[in-house]
Amino acid sequence: MRRIVIVASLASLLVPATAAALLTPGRTVTNAAPVTALSVTHRSVVYAVGRTKAACGQVRLWDTGTRGLWSFGERTIVACEQNPSGGYGIAQVATTGRRVFWVTNIGGNFTDYQLWTATATRRSARRLAFASSETGGPPAIVLGAGTTEGVPYAVGETITYVSASGARFFRTTVDSPVRLLTSARGVGTARVLAALADGRVVLLSKAGSVLRTDDYPSSAVRAIAFALVGPLVQVGDTVNVGPFTGGTKVTLPAGALMLDYRQGSIFYRQGTQARARRIATGDDTLLRTMPLERWEPMLFSTDWGSGWASGRTVSWRSGPPV
Repeated sequence: MRRIVIVASLASLLVPATAAALLTPGRTVTNAAPVTALSVTHRSVVYAVGRTKAACGQVRLWDTGTRGLWSFGERTIVACEQNPSGGYGIAQVATTGRRVFWVTNIGGNFTDYQLWTATATRRSARRLAFASSETGGPPAIVLGAGTTEGVPYAVGETITYVSASGARFFRTTVDSPVRLLTSARGVGTARVLAALADGRVVLLSKAGSVLRTDDYPSSAVRAIAFALVGPLVQVGDTVNVGPFTGGTKVTLPAGALMLDYRQGSIFYRQGTQARARRIATGDDTLLRTMPLERWEPMLFSTDWGSGWASGRTVSWRSGPPV
């Protein structure tokens, strides 16, 4: 099992395809507006939908096993009709499988961020956090990918890990603002991985204690993931897998950006292609070519199955993607 967070999509050169795209939809859902964020936990896909005639945006939870589909947060963005100069929307989502989390943003010179949560049985949104930051800068609230156990989030230097029931596992403060955040059931009590603005990458236990700290250059970390193999940290085009010293170094193609990790493979973006590279052998596979612009994020996530979005369509494929 893995969890992944990325900084942003980057323009880059394409890797020549070595095979036809292997990842084809098993099921799809078509929505009323383009999808703006997506995350997979177990067999559940949570995603955000942009503005429609009925709402400024909403979040949907899709249980691909039962085919249940629930909507949340239609009233958690207000005043989008005024077309604020700093934009608005939902760009961060996470789920435990039944509990969903999402961050709304609306801004002018400064952007207001609000973190919300709800469940399929209690669909009224409950606000967990509010914070503001200068528009165009790092978001004031960072939401990490979740597991069936819980979901982490950070406001500035404070990290909170919330359980599937909505109770708090821990709240702790680090010495630098959090830029990237993710979670997994790691070895022992390891649960949450955070990349900080000063370059450190911190691994936290289920109780919030610091298990290890790795030092990287300030603002050098582009993406992080976490799994039983340990932290995966991308700096430049190189992903360090496992221990900071003595870990495996995987070099991705120039400009590539790690999207996810699962069962020994790093999933990454190269231009408009989603690809997988096997850590042990270096075998590289084209999964899909996505019809998107270079500045648009690639919405792809994998756990017990793989979910991805293109325009208004969300797709799911069970089983391993490679």
